This record gives sequence, C-alpha cells and structure tokens, in this order.
Amino acid sequence: MLANGTVDEGIETNHQLWDWAGVDGLQLAQSLFGDAVRKIAPFQSLDTTLNGSPCSVLRLCEGNFRVAIAPTAAVEAIIRGRDGLRIWVKRCDTMGAIVLPESPGLTLLPQIATTKPIYRLDTLHPNCAAPARIDGMAVLVWRHSWSYQPIVELQVAQRHLTAVKAKLSTL
Repeated sequence: MLANGTVDEGIETNHQLWDWAGVDGLQLAQSLFGDAVRKIAPFQSLDTTLNGSPCSVLRLCEGNFRVAIAPTAAVEAIIRGRDGLRIWVKRCDTMGAIVLPESPGLTLLPQIATTKPIYRLDTLHPNCAAPARIDGMAVLVWRHSWSYQPIVELQVAQRHLTAVKAKLSTL
C-alpha cells in the first residue's frame, strides 16, 4: 500500500504457482502434504511446508490442486519419483499473481471485483478462495498465508495482469 492508501504493485512472496490434476491428484497431494489435504473442500486451502519450504495448497476440485510454493522446493524432482500416478503437473506460467496485504485487500477488492452467488469477497474466510471478475476479467481471489504473513492473492491470466494492476491502482 502506498502512503495515500492506494495499492502499489503488491507485496513480494517469492513463490511459484503449480497446478496438478488427474485421477490420482488427491493421492499425490495426500502423499506430499498428509491426510489434512483430504479434508479440505474445493476452494479451501491449507498452509504447510514441503521439504522445509513454505507451501499453500488450494483444492480446486476433487483431484485438482493449485500449489503456491517456494522456487527452491524443486517440485518437478519431487513429483518425478511418483511414477505410475495418473496425473499431470505443470507450472502456471500463463497465470500471474498480485499479492496484497490481507486487511487492505479484503477492504478494497469488493469495491472493484464481482462474484456470483455463493461466493462473497467481503466475508472470505482465511484459507478460502473465490472466483471473481474485475472489469470482465476472470480472477481467483485466494486468502491464505505465506511464511506466516496473511495475504490476499489475485491470480489472473498473464495477458490481463497489467489491466488488473491498473484497476487496483485507482483505489
């Protein structure tokens, strides 16, 4: 946040986004993050570690997950050792992320982002996500922690990243 209360470029988290999906997606997540991952519903997440690196795991649907993880975690090497699983793992290079401090993010986003029922940004709980739109552009708003710091993360297609940042800067 800038001194005048507007949003700057966000805060640095130094994490990468990875998606994995497939019949064995839950099995892989459970083997890496433990039984707790089985208990989270779609659009809920948990904060954990992987090989000592901070990590947040967002369940998108039954066997699909988005993982925010430190670049040093060597995700590809970790996954390689699990041959035979019916799953694909891919870094989200087509997605960009804007990370805001939790309090201003939760206050400002409902002013510019719209959701469809059942989702609401003004009551978004910790470790939850909601699909939304900002000027017609799809964003995923994810409230979670990174290295024990509460954040609100907007995930958006790379091609819309500049436009969403510009919209945030008007607040």
